[in-house]
Amino acid sequence: MSRIQGDRTCGSAQMGSHVPDTGAPISAPTFQVPERKIVAVDHPCIVVNLENGLRSFGPKPNFQKLVDDVQEPQALPLWFRPDNPASKPIVSHHAATNNILLKITVPKRTGRKRKRGSDEPFPRNANILDPTTMTSRMDTVGSVARRDGPRTILRRLQDNPDQYQAEAVGMVRDSHRYRGLADFQFANSNNPFLRNVAEHLLPLSFPKLREFKLKEGVATDLGLEIVPPPHFTDKVIGFNYNYEQNPGIIDQGLDEEGETRLINRQGRNKFSYGHFIHHDAFPAPDRPTRMDGEAQKMPESLMQQLRDAMEKRPVWTRRAIVNQVRGNYTESVLKVALQLMGYQFRGGPFRDAIVKYGVDPRHDPKYRQYQTLSFKLAKNLVGSTKVPWQTIRRGQVKSYTKNDDPTSHIWDGESYSTDGKLWQICDITDPFMIDIIANAPVRSECDLGESGWFQRGTWQKIKAAMKTKMIAITKDRLGSENDDPPKKGYIYNSFIASRLALYPDESDKPFTVSLEGLLRPLHDLESGRKRRRAPAPKDRATVAATPDSLGGPEGDQEEESAPWFLDRNNANAEVFSLDRGWENIVGSDVEDEDVVGEED
Repeated sequence: MSRIQGDRTCGSAQMGSHVPDTGAPISAPTFQVPERKIVAVDHPCIVVNLENGLRSFGPKPNFQKLVDDVQEPQALPLWFRPDNPASKPIVSHHAATNNILLKITVPKRTGRKRKRGSDEPFPRNANILDPTTMTSRMDTVGSVARRDGPRTILRRLQDNPDQYQAEAVGMVRDSHRYRGLADFQFANSNNPFLRNVAEHLLPLSFPKLREFKLKEGVATDLGLEIVPPPHFTDKVIGFNYNYEQNPGIIDQGLDEEGETRLINRQGRNKFSYGHFIHHDAFPAPDRPTRMDGEAQKMPESLMQQLRDAMEKRPVWTRRAIVNQVRGNYTESVLKVALQLMGYQFRGGPFRDAIVKYGVDPRHDPKYRQYQTLSFKLAKNLVGSTKVPWQTIRRGQVKSYTKNDDPTSHIWDGESYSTDGKLWQICDITDPFMIDIIANAPVRSECDLGESGWFQRGTWQKIKAAMKTKMIAITKDRLGSENDDPPKKGYIYNSFIASRLALYPDESDKPFTVSLEGLLRPLHDLESGRKRRRAPAPKDRATVAATPDSLGGPEGDQEEESAPWFLDRNNANAEVFSLDRGWENIVGSDVEDEDVVGEED
């Protein structure tokens, strides 16, 4: 849609022939562009009916202001619902352009047909007009109602190579475009109040005015007739999401099942020799993914040591098998070599363990000794005082160094190494833990998601006992069974055993043993320290005069807190029973994190 100002009025421009340029080579016709003020309006809708398209600009659109020479360009409002007075318009914005308005005239299609590929003349029909005798008043504008499709225009130009005419109407220096977002519209078609106003007030009839009445009282029902706000949203510019395909992914066609095969070009191919499968994926892989590239450059001494270790036992943690290696090898070489030796599980009872190719520990209960336990163990206390934050940060960022202790993967129940967070059942040498594991019942089928070949109750007790002793070791509060009498604030194996006896072994219900009861001696010691404080000044005389206060303020506090201490350690407080249910004794402190990746 264009507005033309000059020697021609709005509408179809007169057709003219092109003026050849005598100085230019004979190649293509040259046209002179008249000086006219033309402003283009890009309607956001497909205009099928020209009258309806003009009605969308309002009852009295002022197109003249678009072509007036003013400093500030004027905006032109547009209504998507011109018949609804409550609808809000969108406003155009001015854009400078450098386009040419062309008028192309081609003969009308007569409807006559002839055989395809034939040059014979069209058959005569008296009811069909000859294009050579058609007058200009029979011409129609074809650039409306989707009649100016590119394929249609191209076909007409091909059918009439010598009978079309082209004319440059003028330059389009200004355009008005609608790129903003329309505001939400308030639907008032079913509003009883507005219907009442339209029926009685808008006709401007006195009898109708007398019939106009307002509903009395306070409206309490749904759908109250509330005056809408002037604007529902302040977002007038569309979001530019910049949707695009992942540049690092390329399409490699279809696979055997007809699915699109996508390849990551940015993947680290030199480390993609092994398998990292889910805990419920079958069958287990029996060979690496490939044996080319870096796999051909592995040191034979390293590969032989790894093969000997796999013959010794088929399942290892990364820390345990690296402790068997003698010699200095880089981290990149060890990564490739370990992937050539075995595969890993993403989760389940054998999570992150390196399993020998061709061996599936989920098929035989004899492999239960190779199940893994993972714990979150902080290497540094972030809340420690008098320690620079740079020192704490350097301790948390771990660089690869070969551990000098070849037994760091073994846990003896008295200390542990922080160079990893993964342990195996077969690497536990603590007599207390061995007794629990040896007397544990064995499942008939492997629990792929959690406990493996152990019952879920036993598996949770094993993890709870091991985590409790690790916390006690960290706080230097692990007592010995030879202590006589037992030290207050220390954790003993007998205490852990008494607390774990409350939980059943042969239970297959999903639950987690709470650490609150197992760590209660540590909490009692800390609470007792907070309670031991001197009495108030007004009570000192009473304390000094009392015969029972020979122990001083601290002794008095011990007597006061003794019933509380005994009550907190009452074993009957959390005795398991089927009537109480699991929710009263279930915690979430032992469950290891489900982080997919390599062992630290």
